[in-house]
Amino acid sequence: MCNLFPGWGDAQDLPVNNRRILILEGSMIILGITNNDLASACLVKNGQIVSAVSEERFTRRKDDKVWPAQSISHVLRSGEVALDQVDYVAYGWNAGFDAEKHLVLYFDRILEEAQRNPEGVPFFRKRIADEIRNDKEKRKEFDDFIQRNNLQAKTIYIDHHECHALGAFVCSPYQNALVMTCDGRGDFQSLTVSYYDGQNDRVLQRETTVDSLGYFYGRITKLLGYKPNRHEGKITGLAAFGDAERLLPLMKSMIDVEDGRLRARSGLSFEPSYEGYSDELESMLAHEKPEDIAAAAQLHTENLLVEIIKHHILDQGPNNVCLAGGVFGNVKLNQRIREIDGVSDVYVLPCMGDGGLALAAAVGTAYLKRGSRFKNPSMKLGPDVIGTQACQSLLEQDYPDLACHQPSDMTATLIEALSANQVLGVIKGRMEFGPRALCNRSIVYHTADKSINDWLNKRMHRTEFMPFAPVTAQEHAAECYIAWADNQVAADYMTMTYDCYPEFIESCPAVVHIDGTARPQIIRVNDDPFMHKLLHAWKRESGQAALINTSFNKHEEPIVCTAQDALDALREDMVDIVVLNENLLVWKKGKNDFAKRHLE
Repeated sequence: MCNLFPGWGDAQDLPVNNRRILILEGSMIILGITNNDLASACLVKNGQIVSAVSEERFTRRKDDKVWPAQSISHVLRSGEVALDQVDYVAYGWNAGFDAEKHLVLYFDRILEEAQRNPEGVPFFRKRIADEIRNDKEKRKEFDDFIQRNNLQAKTIYIDHHECHALGAFVCSPYQNALVMTCDGRGDFQSLTVSYYDGQNDRVLQRETTVDSLGYFYGRITKLLGYKPNRHEGKITGLAAFGDAERLLPLMKSMIDVEDGRLRARSGLSFEPSYEGYSDELESMLAHEKPEDIAAAAQLHTENLLVEIIKHHILDQGPNNVCLAGGVFGNVKLNQRIREIDGVSDVYVLPCMGDGGLALAAAVGTAYLKRGSRFKNPSMKLGPDVIGTQACQSLLEQDYPDLACHQPSDMTATLIEALSANQVLGVIKGRMEFGPRALCNRSIVYHTADKSINDWLNKRMHRTEFMPFAPVTAQEHAAECYIAWADNQVAADYMTMTYDCYPEFIESCPAVVHIDGTARPQIIRVNDDPFMHKLLHAWKRESGQAALINTSFNKHEEPIVCTAQDALDALREDMVDIVVLNENLLVWKKGKNDFAKRHLE
């Protein structure tokens, strides 16, 4: 692929072009670690992703940034290896300022700012200073771990955005792809566009952390009263209720695209930070509807990234696109990218945010060292649930207020429970890695009751504008979601929206947004036979081609990890029945009318 931006200098080679291809015989064990935003660990062994987990699932503190000691121990234990047996320890959070990659980029951009927007120069300087200061502690934490364990010769530091990009391409099903990364910041960048084909991989475009769409969207999130870098999904949902055009000029005054390049205009309206709102900006928006602000921010973000991708699309395909970085947690944006003329398909790394850097660093190192690929891996990579007998012993010992039963026909019993409006908490198999519950740690309910978006969210203490997501069997997906195709694996991980057919909207209103879209998870029989069977049985019973799948957690708490977490949630009435290990049902004694009639 040629450099499509003349005058910017030659496209920059990624380290993969100079990689040392090792002898393929023998094992290779890679430990990936990240310790900021969401601390996590991942183990790759002999060409397989053995385990990946985030520290929050153990500490029970949402987005925990503590050193991932429990995660590291868990993934090593899962791989039956000791730390000194690891061949490489890979880190993708803070590789540092690289003169070859960043110096010319920043020199040109600062010169441009001084000439065109002198008032923005202090913001530019503050952004750089803050970045250097903020990353020191976490980088030192990692380096101290390396030194304590004498791992210096085994350590690989990967540029933050190149790590995101490696994870997305290496896990995608494509032989070649355009890869875009976008987030708030990382290694002095907020966006990259790269091309990967396994032979001539290279970065085509980099943008500074001043020109950050992640900060732009996060600032709108905070302006509307929510927590930036966590609650952006609420803004995506709220946007569908607003008029996007009214405030679009204001959004353009904050950040825009010029000749394919992102350009922020720091000053009264914008600052590359989640802090610092001018009185003028707050006064300007004080009387605007929150939904109009959200709608304008959403549309503007979509428009900017679509325009940048269009600059890089080849006249002849296939033009597959891979996406990673926290901005691509935005499922509506991902749909817009999929719908670009000339784009063949889109893969979103399921663990797209910085918590996924542990996995991206591990698989990326395997690719850099051996050219290894991990096409379309399962995200069910975390701790497993204890066995059924152990669950029964746990109930007898610690949960005398709960009852349990093993139905002879679990599917038939669950169909009866769903028909009786029972909210099911499903916990089975290995916990999912990443932000989405994919039916191993999910709350499941029928899709006929649109009011569930109010009452179930209140029950879980959530404030959401997006409806719950549908989970649909592969065989029914084409009749529900417009333009869905069997090879579109992004929908297997609930990473983008689709427009819905009218019949689906009518039969499953609880999972369709006001704009006629839904964010589905598609279940293939080999990936989850239990849910696949339940979905087919529910379709026969109700005519609904979907069930609700929402993550099994309360607001501001991590998704449940253990059987104890699920049983505690049952005690707090978050769900009516817990489905444990596909063969055990648990409920509160004397409190559940359905259980009294059918189970007790």
